[in-house]
Amino acid sequence: MIRLRTPFLAAALFTGVAAIGLAPALAQTAPAPANSTAAPSEARHHAMERMMPGQFVEGRIAFLKAQLKSTPAQEAQWQQVEAAMRENAKTLDQTITTARQNRGNMDAVQRLELREQFAKVRVDNDARLLAAFKPLYASLSPEQQQMANQLVAAHHHWHHRA
Repeated sequence: MIRLRTPFLAAALFTGVAAIGLAPALAQTAPAPANSTAAPSEARHHAMERMMPGQFVEGRIAFLKAQLKSTPAQEAQWQQVEAAMRENAKTLDQTITTARQNRGNMDAVQRLELREQFAKVRVDNDARLLAAFKPLYASLSPEQQQMANQLVAAHHHWHHRA
């Protein structure tokens, strides 16, 4: 079980953009009912609805740094990756917040425009992370590169399953 969970955690934590695939769904879910007798699973669902990528970015950063076994010589490159991940989370948080504020009043065209906006945020976030990650990757040892490859492969597998 642990072996299966590690790639999942790595995938969820690696790029800091894993929530992007869920963001349109989060933005479009119905607001929590005022009824306090909601089932525990429903209460958890609505609590998850309010969670934002920015709440997890520091954990993702710490996880990646530990998994890659970043060295002091790689610190300058690592700082760029951290900054990109924080900026990506901030941008996504802002997009989700705006979507949640407007979700009740959107027509079909506005919902499609929102999907387009999330797609643009993902492209921009991926580009920002890639630009920061390339120099770090080039500075990694072969063992570190292998770990990075595994983390990215796990992320790709998780988000592109049939």
